[in-house]
Amino acid sequence: MYSSDKPTRLAGSSSNSPLRDKVLRKLIGQSGPPILIGVAGDSGSGKTTYTNGLRRMLGHDIVGTIACDGYHKENRAQRRRSGRIPLDPEANHLDLLYQHLLELKRGEQALVPIYNHRTGTFDTPWPLIAPPILVVEGLHALYPQFLPLLDFAIFVEPDRAIKQRWKVSRDLKYRGHIVEYLTDEMRQREAGYKRWIEFQKTDANAVIKIHQSRLQNLTDYQLEVDLPQDTYHMEVIFQPISMPLPDLRVPINLARMLGEDPNPFMLSVVPCRYWGRRANVIHIDGIMTRRNVLALERQIVEFTGIPLRASDPDQQHERMSALQFTQLLVTWPILEHIAHILQTRNEKAYTPPVCG
Repeated sequence: MYSSDKPTRLAGSSSNSPLRDKVLRKLIGQSGPPILIGVAGDSGSGKTTYTNGLRRMLGHDIVGTIACDGYHKENRAQRRRSGRIPLDPEANHLDLLYQHLLELKRGEQALVPIYNHRTGTFDTPWPLIAPPILVVEGLHALYPQFLPLLDFAIFVEPDRAIKQRWKVSRDLKYRGHIVEYLTDEMRQREAGYKRWIEFQKTDANAVIKIHQSRLQNLTDYQLEVDLPQDTYHMEVIFQPISMPLPDLRVPINLARMLGEDPNPFMLSVVPCRYWGRRANVIHIDGIMTRRNVLALERQIVEFTGIPLRASDPDQQHERMSALQFTQLLVTWPILEHIAHILQTRNEKAYTPPVCG
């Protein structure tokens, strides 16, 4: 880790490349099939957090989402009567989802079904033509039939207790669930998750695991700081990137680390094998200063060519959790992967001038 204000450059750009000095957003606006990014995980796992991070970095006009929930066969009331849960692939129109993704990849319009989580019913399907980047988000987004259509795959996996806490909070507050039904459904989901959902992480380019903070485990002594409840240990498992990433630099204030009020924070990388494949596991825990997060955002802005909208009011405080840092960290290789795809397309279409 270094401290530097040098701008990052598009990876792979060279003096004879037709993409030299172009920024990512400008490249995305050029013609070509949409780039599909799959984000899978259990309900309440935090999938939308990372979808929103990508949308914030590139713009809502560039990034769209197709929610797999619209392909459920039953609405909420029907599921209560039948006892089926959406995690069962047979309870979903996955064949229709596959057909729609094919159409969208070809630049055609698809009539996408919409599940209304607040009412528990289906709304009128809406016609969709894929924007330049389309996020496929849902329980089965990384199923084998969809993988050939995806350009990048993410699996989100919080610990059981965290997932249940998030799901209960979300479903009662925003989705109109009844406590008794929600409790019964969550018990049903335990086996369903292991049977039908968890295996998808073996094919993901990035797996995001979320644990409660483990900073206390790093010391044999009393922890001299009160950590907020939303302090997490983020474990991000990346399939190694085959292309060189631009430098992404994090400013570290050594003086503050040695002073009386250091930020409780841990960052490490461990090369390993994950499900038989090489992987780099990045561990992030604790609290970062807003200065650290903004430094990362500035570099990504230079790479994308789009200024960020103002931060949410609840993110204006000085100390920010590892969740925000991880959102940026996961966005970075996705953006580079997108850049590589676009660069390859342009190089194939580019004919160098003939010198006479």
